Amino acid sequence: MSGPPVGVGLGFDVSMWPLVLITMPPVMTSSDIAYMQRCYEHVFAAPRRHALIVDTTTIVRIPNATLRRQMKAFEDSRRPIIRQKNIGSAIIIQNGLVRGGYTALRWISPQPAPNKAFPSMQDAARWCIKGMEEDGQVVPIAAYVLAGLANQTAAG
Repeated sequence: MSGPPVGVGLGFDVSMWPLVLITMPPVMTSSDIAYMQRCYEHVFAAPRRHALIVDTTTIVRIPNATLRRQMKAFEDSRRPIIRQKNIGSAIIIQNGLVRGGYTALRWISPQPAPNKAFPSMQDAARWCIKGMEEDGQVVPIAAYVLAGLANQTAAG
């Protein structure tokens, strides 16, 4: 996959595969969603399962209702492949109150794969690494560095 097209602020990084890192843009647009969906299709087509970190710390404005519906419709249309291909998704939400609300929402509306909110990148990466190791995936050293576990050796 090449980088995002002009006008897209969303980051979709597969350089630590099978760990995928999405960095949300400060203000999401329909172009960001379209790019994210195209990138996801490549991830779903891969032969190996993946873990996902979504970094929301850069968001300055919550996506509007139309964009949220687009994201939800895509997620709903891909539930079986998400269940099959996603080891787990970690979302970084620094605000404790918002993180608690997100967790409560996921109890009410569960995801097709494990999904958990964390206050930091290190915590999110550690959880994803644990899931990848338990799934038998080879974890790249860069993922251990991201998790603050640089002295760990790659599994597998």
